[in-house]
Amino acid sequence: MTQRDIIIDRASKMFVSQGVKAVRMDDIAQELSVSKRTLYELFGDKEELLYHSIRFFYTEGRERRLQQSRELNNSLEIMLISLRDMIIHAPVSSRIRRNLKRFYPSVFVRLENDAHANSTEDLKCWIKRCVDSGYFTTTADCDFIVRVLQESVQGIMLAEKEDRDSVEIISMMTYSIVIFIRGLCTQSGMEIIDRCFTKYFGNILTSVAL
Repeated sequence: MTQRDIIIDRASKMFVSQGVKAVRMDDIAQELSVSKRTLYELFGDKEELLYHSIRFFYTEGRERRLQQSRELNNSLEIMLISLRDMIIHAPVSSRIRRNLKRFYPSVFVRLENDAHANSTEDLKCWIKRCVDSGYFTTTADCDFIVRVLQESVQGIMLAEKEDRDSVEIISMMTYSIVIFIRGLCTQSGMEIIDRCFTKYFGNILTSVAL
């Protein structure tokens, strides 16, 4: 890894754990034992470092989901386990996105554009495979489904409600997404949804309720 990559990696962890507003360039320089001048030479300003750091955080999540999907052969299960991973990490992502929108709106817009492009690509791939495998009806409108899922998730994650906790976010996303997807299914798809709901979502709903 280059020095730039190391800084992005470490800064990403700091921004995620401590907050995008709370972490200063001084804090990052001290944590990595580099000069502030080095940070500014490599990134220009905090917003640029913040953009690359949070983008790295999101990219890691996408790569983790791709790795998990390689262990499965069923296209609908791949979609479900990928959505489960997104739901588990939704409370953290929700906090990051709300704070970016509030304190660093230009960074927020850049990251949202990146995320929208990636999620559109992933969702279209999952939907097409589910239709080809006979799990979704052939009348399923791919573009409309993607739009509904993206707007539903965005609405939940960016809702202006500071006291919204992990239980509420996870529960809302789980039931709204899974119920919507079940409505797209053929009989064989419904059987997989019903069989996999407890397997993939039962534990996270139980754990957040404790």
